[in-house]
Amino acid sequence: MVIDERHSDEAKTERNPAYVLGLASLLNDTGSDMIAPIWPAFLTTQLGIDPGVVQMIDGLALTVTSLSKLGAGYASDKTGKRKPFIALGYALSSIARIGFILATFGYQFFQILLWKSMDRLGKMRGPPRDAIVAAYASEKKRGRTFGVLRALDTTGAVLGSFITLLLFAYLGYTGIILLAVVPGLGSVVVVSALIKERRGRDAFKGVNFRGLDRNLKVFLVASVLFALATFSYSLLILYSATFGHTVIQQTALYLLFTIVYAATAYPFGRISDRVGRKPVLIAAFLFLILTAVWAYSFTTDMLTIVPLFILFGLMNGALDPVQTSLVADLVEEKRRASVIGAFQMAIGMSALPGGLIIGYLWDQFNPQAVFLYSIVLTFLALILLLLIRTKRSELVTSAS
Repeated sequence: MVIDERHSDEAKTERNPAYVLGLASLLNDTGSDMIAPIWPAFLTTQLGIDPGVVQMIDGLALTVTSLSKLGAGYASDKTGKRKPFIALGYALSSIARIGFILATFGYQFFQILLWKSMDRLGKMRGPPRDAIVAAYASEKKRGRTFGVLRALDTTGAVLGSFITLLLFAYLGYTGIILLAVVPGLGSVVVVSALIKERRGRDAFKGVNFRGLDRNLKVFLVASVLFALATFSYSLLILYSATFGHTVIQQTALYLLFTIVYAATAYPFGRISDRVGRKPVLIAAFLFLILTAVWAYSFTTDMLTIVPLFILFGLMNGALDPVQTSLVADLVEEKRRASVIGAFQMAIGMSALPGGLIIGYLWDQFNPQAVFLYSIVLTFLALILLLLIRTKRSELVTSAS
């Protein structure tokens, strides 16, 4: 099976590239999510890094992610190439996992920053990959197509966290992290072997944001506020540790989060094709508010922590496929990767100050201060989201 990316109607007759790219993403996320559930404990217990600093590291990592996506999106549109950026991204993430082990031998904080940044630099694959998928799918089916991609992606997360749940007691931190390199390299093989492309049209003139849809601009501001308000999964895992959850139990909670995320990404994407992007995005914003409200008011023991990971999974399942779909809907094809990259850059750049604020509130006050901050800022973002005028074509679409 070989995918040839074209910028013409001929591409619409080809097999859905979301499946090939989703397979690559599944393999990579199997590796990354073998590490994800033990990552907070690895940093705090093995490297001696404070919990608040963990949130700052996550914020910095998202900032590196955003810059890499902008650069790759621009270069991908400029050159008409997608595949090299996707393959290189997967390769960098795999190499970084080896670096995590090296960080245990000295200069832990600086090494973690270096290798985590390289891991996130691998996210350069996002905009070129999303541009391939968006070019294939018509607007009527774009939500469900991105839902397929996200569902396969998060299925890898489920597999990875399940592997860690089974093997952590035998392999420990080092063994799990080294094992995570293998599926990541498999992603490089899949992209190299199954994606074939040829240069697109020479219509690209550089990144120019003049003339963008007003609704996209409002959505960008709302999404930036939402990013500032969003805490990472690492914080929820660390929060669960304060109630006595062990590393294995934390991994089980993370597995629950990934199962909910994987199970809902495609349905939410499909729903957005039927009723429009805006209602599903409103649901995503409300899920974050509910997560923070539950953490602020109703978590009292190990059992009442569990709904947090369900709500957080619902939030991500509703947000991820639909957010990218809406951006793709509102920009023309010839600069789609660039604008997707710029949009994701703005969100990622917000993660650094957001992480600093959240880390400060956690260390200087308490977790409840973090959740109260998130509630207030997400509510403001929701007000902006409600101001977006959705096109009729997004509200009433055919299911076929």
